[in-house]
Amino acid sequence: MVYDVIKKVSPAIAPVLALVLLIMPTDVVGEELVTLDEVRQAIPERHETQEITELQIRQSRAMQRQALAALLPQLNASANVTRHGGEEVEIGGQTFRERYDWSVGSVASIALFDGPAYFEYWRSEAMVEFTEQSAMWQRKMLLLEGEVAFFTLASAQREVEIAESAIEQSRQYVEQAEALVEAGLAVTVDISRARTQVLEAEQTRLEAEAALGDAADALATLLGREAAGQLRADFDPAQVEVEFPDEAMAVDVTRADFAGRVSQIEAAELGRRGIWWSLAPRLELRLNNTWGQTTDFNPERHNWSLTLAATWNLYDGGARYARADAAQAEVRQLELELQRDLRDADAELVSALRQWRSTAARIEVATQQVELAQEVYEQTMARFESGLATSIEVSDATQELLNAELRLNQIRLQARLAEVRYRYLEIDDE
Repeated sequence: MVYDVIKKVSPAIAPVLALVLLIMPTDVVGEELVTLDEVRQAIPERHETQEITELQIRQSRAMQRQALAALLPQLNASANVTRHGGEEVEIGGQTFRERYDWSVGSVASIALFDGPAYFEYWRSEAMVEFTEQSAMWQRKMLLLEGEVAFFTLASAQREVEIAESAIEQSRQYVEQAEALVEAGLAVTVDISRARTQVLEAEQTRLEAEAALGDAADALATLLGREAAGQLRADFDPAQVEVEFPDEAMAVDVTRADFAGRVSQIEAAELGRRGIWWSLAPRLELRLNNTWGQTTDFNPERHNWSLTLAATWNLYDGGARYARADAAQAEVRQLELELQRDLRDADAELVSALRQWRSTAARIEVATQQVELAQEVYEQTMARFESGLATSIEVSDATQELLNAELRLNQIRLQARLAEVRYRYLEIDDE
C-alpha cells in the first residue's frame, strides 16, 4: 500500500524507497518486540502494585510493633514550674510558701497482666500473615493480567496479518477480474464486486489494527510505559499447550489468597477473645520518682513510691457484650465467605480446565476448516479464471477463508488464555 502511494508520487524513486523500507530496522518505525519472559520480569519491577503491597506489609508490621509496645515497660518524665499568686508566706523567719517552686519526676510502669493487650498482639501477628499472603496473591494476579495482555497482543498481531493476506488475495482477484473483462470472459460487475471485496478486507484490517493498538497499550500500561501502541509480542500464537491435566486439582487453603483469609479469620477470633478478657483485672506495677525544692514539709529533694495496682472495669453499659456479639458475627461471616469462595474457586478451576480442553479440541476442527476454505478458494478462483464460476462465488469463498482464519486465531487465543488462567488458579507453590 505504501509502495503504491510512492509509485504514484514518483515512479523513478519508488524501487529505492521500497528497498529502504524493507531493510529498515523495526525500532526505527517505533515498534518494539517483547518476549513473555521479559514481560514476567518487567511487571514486578515497574508496576506500582509491587511497591504498594510492600507498603501494606510495612504498615501491618508497624501495627504489630505498636501492639507489642503495650506489653513492654513504659517510662514517662515530667517537669513543672509553678508561680503562686500573692506574697510568700513566712512564719517565724521560715518561708512556708515560696512564690516559685519546681519539680521534676519520672514514672516507670509495666503491665504485669493485661489480657486484651496479649490478644491484640497475637491478632496483629495474624494480620501480618494475612497482609503478606494477600500481597503475594495480588502480585500473582498482576502477572496473570500481564500474560493475558501479552497473548492478546500476539493474537491481535495475527489478525492484522490475516487481514493483510485477505487484502492481497482480493487485489489479485481484482486483477484477474479486469483481465477477464478485457478478454470478454467476465462482465464489468465482476470488477465492481472484486473492488468491494478489497474494501471489505481493508475494513477488516483497520478494525484489526485498532484492536492491535488497544492490546499494545494494555500491555504497555502494565509495564509502566507510555501507551503509544508500539509494543509487539515476540510470540507465535499458533503455539498452544495441549498437555492439560486429567482433572482439576481441588483448591484448598494453601493457595495464597485463601491462606490469607484463614489468617484473617484467626485475627478476628483473637480480637473476639480479647474482648472477653477485658473482664479480668489489669495488674500494673508503677514506680514514681520526684525531685523538687526542699521545704519544712518536704525536707528531702527526692521522693519515690512503688505501687501495685489492679483495676477492673466492672460495668460499661454493656459495650463489651455488644462488641463481643459483633465480633462473633464477623468471625462467622468470614468463615462462611471462605467456605463459599473455596467452592466457587473449585468451580472456576474446573471451568478453566474444561475451557482449555474444549478449545484445544476445537483448534483441530478450526484448522481443518481453514484448510478446506483454502481449497474451496483456490478451486473457485481457478473456475472463475475459466469462466465457470461467478464473482459472487469468489466473494463467498474469499470471505469464508477470511472468517475461518480469524476463527482459528480466536480459538487459539481462547485456548491459551484458558491454559494461563488454569495455571494461575492452581494451588500456589510459592
